This record gives sequence, structure tokens and C-alpha cells, in this order.
Amino acid sequence: MPLFDYECRDCGEIFEVVVVGRDRLPNCPGCGGKKTRKLPSAVAVHVKSDTATPRIEKRVKDYLKDGKFKEATRFADKAAAMTKNDKAKRIAAKLHEKTGD
Repeated sequence: MPLFDYECRDCGEIFEVVVVGRDRLPNCPGCGGKKTRKLPSAVAVHVKSDTATPRIEKRVKDYLKDGKFKEATRFADKAAAMTKNDKAKRIAAKLHEKTGD
């Protein structure tokens, strides 16, 4: 259910109200005034998680399945340099450990 901020035009109090359906403007909880207005609210933004890492992992695994260890290491190094994700760097480091490069 959405939560909205309102302001009382009589006393100036700002308050929050959970809105169910298309309710009328609520009365002020402070003074009981009926002259309230809905305030603009901040937009909630969800930052999606990194989508590159699963693709990097898949491509490295595909190289390894095909026996292309140098290509897998080279690709992981490039991916680690191009992304800000620590997981890509850990993948590259692990490949270097296993291959001895």
C-alpha cells in the first residue's frame, strides 16, 4: 500500500498516511484541520544488481569446458579490468592460481 506525505494548510504539520484505494484527503492528526494537501514524494529507485557477472562466469566456464585455459584467463583479466565488480577480479585471480600464470 502506498504511503504518502501530506501537509496541513491550517497548522503546517507534515504527516504520513497509508492510502487504501482512492481515499479522500485525510484530516490533520495535529489540529484536526480538513485543509490538507498531498506533497510530492521522492521516487523509490531500485538499482538492479550487476548483470555482467553471470555472463562473465558462463563465458569463462565455456572456455574451460572447451579446454581453452589461456583464453579463459585472458577473458577473465579483461572482464576484471572493465567491471567494477570484485567477483570478476576473484574469478581472474582464481584462474591465475590454477593455471600458474
